[in-house]
Amino acid sequence: MQCKMCEQQNNIKNDPYFIMELETGYVILGCFQRFKGYTVFNCKEHGPELHNLEHNFKIKHLEEMSLVAEAVSNVFKPDKMNYELMGNGCPHIHWHLYPRVKGDTPIISSIYQLPNSVLFDESTRPSDEVREDYKNRIKNEIERLLAVNE
Repeated sequence: MQCKMCEQQNNIKNDPYFIMELETGYVILGCFQRFKGYTVFNCKEHGPELHNLEHNFKIKHLEEMSLVAEAVSNVFKPDKMNYELMGNGCPHIHWHLYPRVKGDTPIISSIYQLPNSVLFDESTRPSDEVREDYKNRIKNEIERLLAVNE
């Protein structure tokens, strides 16, 4: 049986949250925006761990993930970016990039102190207009950073 994320990536460009494709992965806006600007970077290669990737691809993937996080940070101006690569639920390398601001959780800690009912509350799902705005702003900033780094 194929990995759930590999299956989703077959049609990723049709996902309304898809932002853009990079050399090693796909940039996707998080479906829930409890943390404004929350973005996911899915690796194109299947693997549960970074060390499963071929060295040069791994280095490029980490560079691109960092660039996506920088773009999100530049757009949303958080106090801190949280980078998360877990894969316990889906063993496919994918990064959760959370812009954090002071007071976004009751105590300064992981987002997982919040119950799922708060993290995935339908009221935090962006409207079509907001979703498109966030996607365009992130994409434009990624493209700007890519041009600067050429």
